[in-house]
Amino acid sequence: MSESGKGERIKVFWFFYPKKNTFFLYPPPWQQWHDPPMNQVIPAPRTVREMLQAFALYDPKRGLPSLLNRMQHEGVTRRQIYFNTLGRAPERGRVAADGPNFNARATLTNALGGREFQTRIREIILDAFPEKKRKIFVHIPKCAGSDLLVTLRRHYPYLHHHLALPETTEKAMLFEHLQEFAACVGLSDTIAISGHVPLRWYQEKELIRFEDDVFTTIRHPHDILYSYISFILTRLVQFQGKPRGDTTGWLTALGLTDIVPEPSAAYLTDLGGQLLRTPAVTKPNMICGNLGRGTAESALDAIIVTDIEITDVARYSNWRAAKFGYEPAKRVNPSKPLFTPDLASKADRKLISEMTGEDIVLYEKIQAKLSASGTLSVRGLAFA
Repeated sequence: MSESGKGERIKVFWFFYPKKNTFFLYPPPWQQWHDPPMNQVIPAPRTVREMLQAFALYDPKRGLPSLLNRMQHEGVTRRQIYFNTLGRAPERGRVAADGPNFNARATLTNALGGREFQTRIREIILDAFPEKKRKIFVHIPKCAGSDLLVTLRRHYPYLHHHLALPETTEKAMLFEHLQEFAACVGLSDTIAISGHVPLRWYQEKELIRFEDDVFTTIRHPHDILYSYISFILTRLVQFQGKPRGDTTGWLTALGLTDIVPEPSAAYLTDLGGQLLRTPAVTKPNMICGNLGRGTAESALDAIIVTDIEITDVARYSNWRAAKFGYEPAKRVNPSKPLFTPDLASKADRKLISEMTGEDIVLYEKIQAKLSASGTLSVRGLAFA
């Protein structure tokens, strides 16, 4: 509305009409005023579900005020904010009381920007939508599947574990993702969740239910480590002199600030050997570590308990097409072969064999089941 209360005047044009030798005005005077659309003010959310749905109003260009300006804040209590952001009661009585200086809007701003809201965002969302089925992809590093993450995000409301990492995902990116999630969640009966997160995390958080679909892909344990080290070396070369969270972490673990300019193949191979021997970078038995607690026995137990579906890289493309029916798989996040059996030293090859002993036991059991079944995947209960 304009200050006069008449609304806003739109542009008008004069046109000459030759047949009647006259001018006419378009639009006519009675259509020259219109009221702009008004933003509805919504009640303050009382539950996490209502808060997440309200994020459909979030405007990335204007930030969090674009959402908070649309909410009523009068009469809102600190206890209500705990429940509509974290889904729980205040931890202590002294923080539950509003107090004389309590400001509902400022408290809500702090809660949404707080560490707990972000680090627990996956559990918070899944608990808020219990009726939604869950597709849980346990993504073991360098076992294919990066392209599948793209597909899952394209076809389902999607949660990646990076959302829960403040050092990786800034608050503005988190809120923008929540806006997209809120816009789509009502149109889907399923929520997809993934990332490099071990199966036991979902078990410990009790996020796997009978009706949920849990799946993973594997490859030969030796190939995992060669590909993993090659991936890190590729990133270090690609982003040399351009600090990033991942490359900085790897370099720090090695005691370096950067790699040498234009590194030779020999330099990279030696660096790969160092990465292989750095516990903060490379873990042994990556399959058993992601499906169990580092041993073949613990992984098999978790595989049976969760009835997880397992395929391997040789069957992956056909399995993916059969399971999801989407576009053919395209390589995502590829790495150059900078650390291979031909390039690695004898000591490195021996170390890789030692680091994958438990994985080899599990891998051979899974391969035997896949071969015997003649199918593209096997379920966990097949190992019972």
